Amino acid sequence: MNAADHYVTRYLEARDLDQYNALLRYTFQVTEEELTATGWKDDEIKQSKFPVLERADVLGCFDGDTLVSQFAVYPLKMNIYDTVYHVGFVTSVCTYPEYTGQGIMKHLMIKGLTQMHEEGKSFALLYPYSIPLYHHLGWEIVSNKISFNIKDRQIPTKVKAPGYVRRVSWDNTEFHELHSHFASITHGCLFRNSLAWEEYWRWDEDDTNVAVYYNVKDKPCGYMVYLIKNDIMHIKEMVYLNREAQKGLWEYIHAHDSMIDEVHGSTYFSEPIAFEMDDGDIKESIRPYAMGRIIDVEDFLENYPCDPDGGTL
Repeated sequence: MNAADHYVTRYLEARDLDQYNALLRYTFQVTEEELTATGWKDDEIKQSKFPVLERADVLGCFDGDTLVSQFAVYPLKMNIYDTVYHVGFVTSVCTYPEYTGQGIMKHLMIKGLTQMHEEGKSFALLYPYSIPLYHHLGWEIVSNKISFNIKDRQIPTKVKAPGYVRRVSWDNTEFHELHSHFASITHGCLFRNSLAWEEYWRWDEDDTNVAVYYNVKDKPCGYMVYLIKNDIMHIKEMVYLNREAQKGLWEYIHAHDSMIDEVHGSTYFSEPIAFEMDDGDIKESIRPYAMGRIIDVEDFLENYPCDPDGGTL
């Protein structure tokens, strides 16, 4: 017998919001102290999570009236070799410890993937908390994340760009459109809809900044999202459309050298960032980032940008 024979599986509704939130909080160990530190109150968390239940498919497994496991799927678009795919982004995957080992998550995953298949989504994506677990369930690593630590004395000092940088609000239209443009030309990048942007900012602190680089024609060409805390500049994301914007953002980082001792950041590009440095003796680490799974092979290959007569498959 499997979990489906013991428990009830259904999609979550607005009335399940408290249980949905409680399971997330318990599983990911988000404490009241951490939430208070980032400016969140319990009622604000409930309000912030409500759109997830409205705009995402959240499967739940119930033991009686108690939610014990859940599996959420956001509908998103993704650039795969310059072809736009409708994909399912899997998140909020969690189960109370006392219910693990019963096949519940496997049951929810199969049901969720089946639903994606029926909706015409041929590919799914997630950020794994356990690579072996997802390997066992048919997922594979599709991208790496490069993290770096740079001392203030190692920040490039000779970079110059003709444009300028301005700090903008989190909901700035040019900032969002810049990411959409970046996604349209970058393999493996997700397009962010309103729900994805809400999740992007979910736990960020109020003093997290967005800086946009503009060229001499006032066209936005790059941005960085960062937080300065305890004399460290934490770069959450840096995106640039060209070499000029890359230089302009590093020039902006250098302008903070009197305020910071280190720069901590990450990049999703394949080239190591040390290559760009005058002093390349920096700390870098590469680790698996996202995992993917083809849901419908035939449909996926129909859209895949390759020449069927160009060789054997």
